[in-house]
Amino acid sequence: MGLTSRKKRPLDRTVDHYRDTRLIIIATEGEKTEKQYFESELFGNRRVQVKVLQTESGHSAPKHVLNRLKEFARDCDLQPDDQLWLVVDVDRWPIEQLVDTCSGAIRGRQITCQLAISNPCFELWLYLHLAEWENGEANCRTVRQKLRTAAGGYNRSNLDIACYRGNIDDALRRAESMDSQPSGRWPDNPGTHVYRLVEAIRSLEAGGP
Repeated sequence: MGLTSRKKRPLDRTVDHYRDTRLIIIATEGEKTEKQYFESELFGNRRVQVKVLQTESGHSAPKHVLNRLKEFARDCDLQPDDQLWLVVDVDRWPIEQLVDTCSGAIRGRQITCQLAISNPCFELWLYLHLAEWENGEANCRTVRQKLRTAAGGYNRSNLDIACYRGNIDDALRRAESMDSQPSGRWPDNPGTHVYRLVEAIRSLEAGGP
C-alpha cells in the first residue's frame, strides 16, 4: 500500500493528546444536539477524544446512522481499543427497523458497535441531569416540554452546555436506576442507555481499560 493510500487516524491533532489516545466515535440520529453535547468541554482529555458523526440531509433512520458509522470505521485507522457507538431514539421508528439495526450493530463480521438507545428520545438523558423522571411513560414532545421547563429553555440547535455541567453524576445515577432490563438492546419507556456511553467515556478519561 502506497503512502498516499494509507488510512489516517482521525485524531484532532490541534489539541493535546498522547500517542495512544483512544477514540470514541459516535454516530447519532440527531443533526446538532448530540454533537454539541458530546463534543463539548464536558468530555474528552489527553487520554480520549470523542468524535460525533451527526445526521446530515435528513438521513436519520437507524440503518443510515449505522451505515455511516461503519463506513467511517472502514475508511479510518482505528485501533482495537477505540470504540464505536450508535446513538438513536425509539420514538420515530418501527420496532422491526430497530431490531434489524441493533442486530447489524452488535453482530457485524468485521465491525461491531455498541448501543446507546433512548426511549423515547435523547432529550430524556439531558433532562435526567436536572431532575428525576416521575411521570411514567413518555413521548418525545412531553420530554422536551419538561426539559425546557427544568432548564429554563431548550434549543436543539444551540445547546446550553452550562445547564448540564456538574450534573453528569446525577444523570448517570438516575438513568441506571431506571434501567429495569439492563440486558435489553434498548430500555423500556422511559429510559436511556446513553449512560453506558458516558460511563465508557469517563472510564477512558480516567485511564481505564
